Amino acid sequence: MFGLSSPDKIQRAGQTLGEVRRKELSHILNVERQLHELRRGHASLDPSGKIIRSAEIRDIREVKFASIIENSGEVEVEQQALPDIAKMMDNAVEVNRYDALERLLRLQKLVLLTERIILGLELSEIDKGALDRRWLNRWKLNAGESSNGALQQLWARILVRELINPGTTSLRALEHLSCFSLEDAEGLTKLGSWVCGDFIYRSALQALPREFDMDLFERLEEQNILRGVHGKVLSKTLLSQSESHFMHELVLADRLVRIESSQPRPELHVPAYMITRVGRELISLVSVSADSAYLEAMVQDLHARGMSVSIGQQRTNSSHTNII
Repeated sequence: MFGLSSPDKIQRAGQTLGEVRRKELSHILNVERQLHELRRGHASLDPSGKIIRSAEIRDIREVKFASIIENSGEVEVEQQALPDIAKMMDNAVEVNRYDALERLLRLQKLVLLTERIILGLELSEIDKGALDRRWLNRWKLNAGESSNGALQQLWARILVRELINPGTTSLRALEHLSCFSLEDAEGLTKLGSWVCGDFIYRSALQALPREFDMDLFERLEEQNILRGVHGKVLSKTLLSQSESHFMHELVLADRLVRIESSQPRPELHVPAYMITRVGRELISLVSVSADSAYLEAMVQDLHARGMSVSIGQQRTNSSHTNII
């Protein structure tokens, strides 16, 4: 796939997967360096496809220039003409070739990252059905634009998760991720340490001025990841999960928060930032621990509301949660 050897082919050739992949990755990095030199004008390709670096080009030009000086009385220096449309079309083709190669190299690295994650899984965890072609094409289009290592890891994990459980990540979520910067990804990780299912406990977070970043939350609302930053203060209704008394369990990252009251009340309302559907999809891509300061502020706020709170460790049975 994408010019890489398939595991079956490697096995038939009697080679080790790790050694072949190391060679392929080394080759990818070498070609990337060469492409970078070509783009910056530090090298060029000769008719046979061989890379000629700047020093070699400069030597050739100096020889040619010296011959012009020696025969300056006989030779008129040629003025460089502006390119005609045919030449500009050739230039456009060359630029497109560079762009296509750059995308291919990125996709090759993503395939290697994906394979590395898959090798750590049980084969039975991978869904045997083919991926939706439209989804895969969108993934290739968006993932191929990412050159940042951390974001490439994220794109690889998305593909693995889709292989495990097709339909987990929507096309809309892929579109959101295509616009993500490294700063956005870091913001998503922060969000993951505060989210309780589909909301963030607003008063608990606002009690931590060092943690609460209004610029971050405004950006997240603009990206349609959460609601409630501006306008009416939203609330989350926690319904009792017990008939005899109020009891509700919340999952906060790697913690299980059990809220109880001896009073037989049907529900509890808490101030909240609500996470949108696409926001929940994106947050599910990151694996983080609960923010301890936020959790403590949350417990204090619930105590002030007459609730008792106990904290436990959240158990994860889903295999894809572990890899993401």
